[in-house]
Order: sequence, then structure tokens, then C-alpha cells
Amino acid sequence: MLQELDPADRVKIPLAADTFIGHIHMRARSPETLMAFYLGVLGFRPHIQSATFGLFDCRTEERPHMVAFNIWARDELKEPPLGAAGLEHFTVVLATREDLAAVARRLGDAHVPSLQTDGALDLSDPEGNRLRMVLASDLSDGCRPEPGGGQWR
Repeated sequence: MLQELDPADRVKIPLAADTFIGHIHMRARSPETLMAFYLGVLGFRPHIQSATFGLFDCRTEERPHMVAFNIWARDELKEPPLGAAGLEHFTVVLATREDLAAVARRLGDAHVPSLQTDGALDLSDPEGNRLRMVLASDLSDGCRPEPGGGQWR
């Protein structure tokens, strides 16, 4: 729908300051590889793994359905053209510095490149999806997830 806009059109549809996205679905070439990464390296827990349905899903202690991968477009999956709308990265909120340090250690052990700054960790999963892991204490009040939601322990 937004592709129909002329470049001169100025559409500003801001999200409310307290907007919170509870889960995300991503297309995958190899959901098994992604599940191994999200479970074994990042520390998520398994939720749904259905090869028949083509859906694989991981959870956290607080959110039973947080990151899902599907194979519904596996054969047609192509990189979008430069400048196309899409997901730049998604953010996972961690409760403590110890949680962030544990993820950083597991990434190092798995030889996964990452960039760590004070209170944040930027990385890509095996299919190139970018993640930012941040501390809950570093979020501004307007960006804080609902109590118990988005926290990853």
C-alpha cells in the first residue's frame, strides 16, 4: 500500500511512545539452523516446532510466543532490493548485566561476531536478521515494555 505513495508525499504515522511488539515472525531458509542458534546460543526456549506446518517458534520465561520462523516462502525467499521497507533489526530486552554478559560469552564461544557497547549487544543471526539486545534499565520510560513482557531471563 505505501509503495503507491509518491516520494513527495509526506506521511507520518508515529507509533505511541508506549508501543510494544510482543512477537515477531520471520521467513526462514533453514528454520532448524535458526532454532539451534536462538535456543543454543541466545538462550531462548523451544515453544513450537512443526516441520509439517513449517513453523518454528521460541519463547522466553515471560512470553510463550516471541520469535517465530516459517518456511512458507522458502523457495521464493529473496533479499529485498536496496531501500525496500522491512525489518532493520529487532530488540530483545534483558533484565540484568549478567544476562547480557552471558549472551556475549555464548556468542564468543560460538564464534558469532557481535558489537558490544555499554548496555547493548548488536549481532546477526545465521540468516542475517539483525538483533539488538539491551538492558531494561537503559530504556527510557516511554520505551519500557509492559511488566513481565519482553523481559528475557
